[in-house]
Formats: sequence, structure tokens, C-alpha cells
Amino acid sequence: MQKKIGVAALKDIEVLYSGDVYDMACLLLKIRDAKNKGTNRRSRHTVHGLATTYSMIADVSPDRVREIFKRHGLPLEATVEHDEDVS
Repeated sequence: MQKKIGVAALKDIEVLYSGDVYDMACLLLKIRDAKNKGTNRRSRHTVHGLATTYSMIADVSPDRVREIFKRHGLPLEATVEHDEDVS
């Protein structure tokens, strides 16, 4: 079974400023929801995908972002979900 984490788990993680990872994850969830609207699809970023996207947008090393995520105990293969979708 695919591991899932709720977006709220990202609130205390900081790469460049307080709340930056949470803000990015919320934006990516909104984008995926908009793209999936009217379809039977439900796509989500993994924690690894979030790290990669963050690093590209912020021009920060992806290794640095992944290391910060690992220090916070985030499994890189887990999908980032709306909190209400995580049981």
C-alpha cells in the first residue's frame, strides 16, 4: 500500500523561510486537483517530487531539500495528500 502524508505534516519544515514547504505543497495540491477535475484521475506528488519541484523553483540543490526532508523523517516515496484524505 502506498504511504501517504497529510500536507499539515509539512508546516514546520523550512528550507528558505518558515512555511515555504507547506505553501509549495498546498499549491501543488491545488494544481493537481484543478488538472484532475472532470476526470477519473487523482494524481499526487510524492515527497521526492515535492523536493524536486521546490528545488527547481527556488534554485536550491535538490540534495539539500531531500536532506532536510529526511531529517524530519519524511519518507520520500510517500504521496502528499489533503489532510482529510489521510487515514
